[in-house]
Amino acid sequence: MSAPSTQKVVLKSTTKMSLNERFTNMLKNKQPMPVNIRATMQQQHMASARNRRLAQQMENRPSVQAALKLKQVLAVAVAECSD
Repeated sequence: MSAPSTQKVVLKSTTKMSLNERFTNMLKNKQPMPVNIRATMQQQHMASARNRRLAQQMENRPSVQAALKLKQVLAVAVAECSD
């Protein structure tokens, strides 16, 4: 068995336009996607409601309440020390 020989394959250009030109033209001719404003607003509203619920749940967690209480105590202590 002989070692397989490697041959260089040369492909001749079949077009007069470069890839850069081709993709530039595609971007120029691209049609904008139709936007449904109502659906977008509804999604934002739903996300806002979920975020508010999550914030409320976090605020009600004992560990978060303890951290907030500690923050208030430290703020009072710093205020008293600076006077």
